[in-house]
Order: sequence, then structure tokens, then C-alpha cells
Amino acid sequence: MRIKKIILLFGTVFLLNTMLTGCSNGSESAVQTEEKQADEALPGELNDVPLNENNENAEDSQENAAGKWQILEPDIAAAVDADFLGKVWKIEEDSFFIAEKKVKILDDGSLSYSSPSSKAVLPDSQLIHVIFDENTSFYMKTMDGNEESHAYKECGFQDLKEHMSVEMKGSFKNDTFYPTEIRFF
Repeated sequence: MRIKKIILLFGTVFLLNTMLTGCSNGSESAVQTEEKQADEALPGELNDVPLNENNENAEDSQENAAGKWQILEPDIAAAVDADFLGKVWKIEEDSFFIAEKKVKILDDGSLSYSSPSSKAVLPDSQLIHVIFDENTSFYMKTMDGNEESHAYKECGFQDLKEHMSVEMKGSFKNDTFYPTEIRFF
């Protein structure tokens, strides 16, 4: 009788161990491995800008390094000929606010854009303040009927309307964008 109880107890413990081992997903060890790899990253690996590169883009990105908003990556900026893209959300007397317009370069080399819907309600924390001065150039994009060819005509701040797309050249300082050129459509 005593041997039966020992065998039954041993069998129960064995089944419980098997169930616990078989039902665990092992994600704890995967998380620990990812944390270790992130800690081991070299300073140059934390961003795409090489440590020895001394160009204007590196200086501009360092100027707002602690900020929430950053200018576009160099390859994307070259493809769209702008430092930052957005959608006009609010217009004030001498400045305006935009929502970020994201852009990606697809595998085939084409560009993919995404921005919030014009009907979306965005908190002020998701808007970027754009402050311009008298030296900022404004251009409106005009399209021909086929939308393949376009031109820019010089215009002013008064021509800017809510929900227009903007392509800007300039830089961030304390999460405020200071443009030298604004193109909109």
C-alpha cells in the first residue's frame, strides 16, 4: 500500500513538472536576451549618423537631440527634397501648427506617405509648432491636369489653409520647427 502511494505521488509530481515545462512559452529568457543586446550596443549603433560625420544634418539633429521631433533621415530628405513633412492643423496670426506626415521609401523605390485624417482630433502634444520669419520663402504647388507635372509659384503665409500638406526645409529647436522654405499644396 505504501509503495502505491509513493508511485502515485511520484507520478503526480512528474506530470505537474511536465505540464509546467511544456506550457511555458520561454519569453522571459528571450526578453532578457534582448535587454542584454540593447545594453551592449555601441554608441555609434544607437543612431544612424556615424560619430565622425561633421555635416549640417548631423549638427541640426544634435541641436534637437533631446526633443520629441527630428528632421527626416538623410535618404528620405533627399527623396522628398525637404527636412520635414506635415499637414497644417491650426493657423495662428504669425505661426501655425502641423501634424507629422510620415514617409517611407518602399522596396521598389517609390514613396509611401501617411498622415492623420483631417477629421481626427489630435491633442496639442501631437502637433508641431512652426515659427517662420520675414526671410522664410513660401511656395504653392500647382498641378497640371495629369498630376505628373507641377510647378511652384511664390506666395505668402496668407495663402496657407488648414489641412494643406507642407514640405519644409529648416531645423528643429526645442521641438519647434524654424523653416527657411515652406512648400504647400
